[in-house]
Amino acid sequence: MRIISGKYKRTPIKTLEGEDITRPTRDMVKEAVFSTISINSDDTFLDLFAGSGSIGLEALSRGAKDVVFNDSNIKAVKIINTNLDKIHEIREVYNLDYQECLRRISGRKFDYIYLDPPYDFKAYEEIFYYINKNDVLNIKGIIILEVKKETELLNNYLNYSLYKEKTYGINKILYYRNGD
Repeated sequence: MRIISGKYKRTPIKTLEGEDITRPTRDMVKEAVFSTISINSDDTFLDLFAGSGSIGLEALSRGAKDVVFNDSNIKAVKIINTNLDKIHEIREVYNLDYQECLRRISGRKFDYIYLDPPYDFKAYEEIFYYINKNDVLNIKGIIILEVKKETELLNNYLNYSLYKEKTYGINKILYYRNGD
């Protein structure tokens, strides 16, 4: 596992090997996601179910101004901090469930929120509710959701509308934005 592009290109990333709790996003999927969103130097990024932090690290490498990481697994948080140390970056890293993290950062605005919950996660409507309730997405922001390809999701959650969906092997990436 490595950072695939940008300032920290080719930097190896430590992951939780053999853990069923996290699953690293493959390079092909990362490349497709970042080709779709094109990060710039003013962008803010929330990696809410961060695992090893590979998605947030990729956003940093590609020039995002601010990246916040969160994972409810303390082992994952330690890996994220190890990976940040490797690239000499100091960022906010939380060890909270997603609801508490969204409450903690309430009112902060992110251009991108990346959601890669465990495959058995079912509370999609709830997560959109908490994103909305805590007002953490910029008006033109994008929610990116990585799920197992068989997962059935709605085209709309509250005021967020699906505008793009793409399947890569066993994964599906869905992009939602404010429909207002």
